[in-house]
Amino acid sequence: MNKFFKFLILILILQACTYEPIYLNKNYNFRFSNINLLGDEQINNIIKNFLIYNTNGEKIYSVKLKTSKKREIVTSDSKGDPKIYKIIINLKYQLYQNEKEIKQDQISKQVTYKSIKDKFELSQYEDNIIKNLSENISKEILLAVKIISQ
Repeated sequence: MNKFFKFLILILILQACTYEPIYLNKNYNFRFSNINLLGDEQINNIIKNFLIYNTNGEKIYSVKLKTSKKREIVTSDSKGDPKIYKIIINLKYQLYQNEKEIKQDQISKQVTYKSIKDKFELSQYEDNIIKNLSENISKEILLAVKIISQ
């Protein structure tokens, strides 16, 4: 009898909980009217296009972005050739509504990866990494604005 009540309570508690993926619900009821960009042009273009493409709503925000990218050699082999690299992308942003600053934050993402002998392939791989990191940063910005706009 005691196990039955525990089971019943567990079922009732779990019934009340709902799971909803954060990024799946893309109902952003805001948009960006002015996006000021400083820093790395490639990253800025990816973030700007992502923010514009994924927002469409009534609330209007302005944002200032300052990005930087750093590529470091983590380890080298005995000849001095790089074996492992690290790319770090930093973003500082300020969010404005009606020309009043409502949020200021900083986001940093990094990835380490092995070197590839073919330099063209390595360049393509790095561009792909930069694109993915920039889109992840964009998603964090959208999530932060969505939380503020609720």
